[in-house]
Amino acid sequence: MIGRGCDLDLVISAAEPSGDRLGAELVKALQRQGQVRARGIAGPRMRAAGVQAIARTEDISVMGLVEVLRRIGPIRRARRALADTIAEGADAFVGIDAPDLHLPMARVARAHGMSAIGYVSPQVWAWRPRRAQSIAQSLDRLMCLFSFEPALYGSFPAEWVGHPVRDRFRHIQRGPIDPHSYALLPGSREQERRRMMGPFLATAAQLRQQDPEATFLLIGPAPEWVELPPWIRPVATVEDAAGVRAALTKAGTVTLELAVLGIPMVVAHRVHPLTHALGRLLVRGIRHIAMPNILAQKAVVPEFIQRLQPEQLAKALVHLPETQELRLDVLGPPGAADRAATAVRRAIQTP
Repeated sequence: MIGRGCDLDLVISAAEPSGDRLGAELVKALQRQGQVRARGIAGPRMRAAGVQAIARTEDISVMGLVEVLRRIGPIRRARRALADTIAEGADAFVGIDAPDLHLPMARVARAHGMSAIGYVSPQVWAWRPRRAQSIAQSLDRLMCLFSFEPALYGSFPAEWVGHPVRDRFRHIQRGPIDPHSYALLPGSREQERRRMMGPFLATAAQLRQQDPEATFLLIGPAPEWVELPPWIRPVATVEDAAGVRAALTKAGTVTLELAVLGIPMVVAHRVHPLTHALGRLLVRGIRHIAMPNILAQKAVVPEFIQRLQPEQLAKALVHLPETQELRLDVLGPPGAADRAATAVRRAIQTP
């Protein structure tokens, strides 16, 4: 398929914001190596990087079993569009995380003679370890973010490329620290922000009672449905919070970003009650939800699930140490996106 005015024809798909960022970083790295034609399910970052969107990531991005049912229509349309695009042919299909969507699409891609590459290993090391076998049966290759993941797949070609979060903050210096400043990170999805904003703002108000000088940076746009007090200021990205004393954050990739920046954090997360109940039935043996705790295999970051009481959250923020014992070695050195781009091209050239 190589041709059409480019040296790489790619179908690439991301189903949520962190995948959209990974996809954009990968496409830019591929573009540094040569001309690329890319189509697929793309969010704003991937579209800005030049990916032709056959469906939008933000239209299908949900977390939780109950929440998926509310987006079933857009998800089905996106799945059909992705299958049709794969049928048109390309050099490779890259599915970023979201195994329930991308593993079936990988099998479709292989049936059409394309290389099927997974980017981000599902957390088989945390739950449902038997998935490793089905992943190996669906993909030609897998690019892993964490150093210990390839060994979980035996002889299957799983490769550690590292996590691009190291590159995102290479030139950002931590400090000077304002001891009265905090960051609030309730999430990027609309459903997350609506569910988390209330307890996060209440926690800020509670902490403000204890420290009248306390100020807060709200990461992301200010919601139209909330009037913020003057001591809470919206900023665009987590980089803008490099000088805060600590952060109150939802779970997810953002916890790794805070860890790389060296910002102490409290993790608080809440999902639909039915999603939480079903998750407890389906997922066994999980002690933590915060990625720093999962990687360290112990509680190095305070985490709170479902019952988010502002008094407890404020107390946890105030008592955070200046540094937390976080494992960053598993992320690898800078240059992850370039290594991933090289792995993609190598996978296409290697039968």
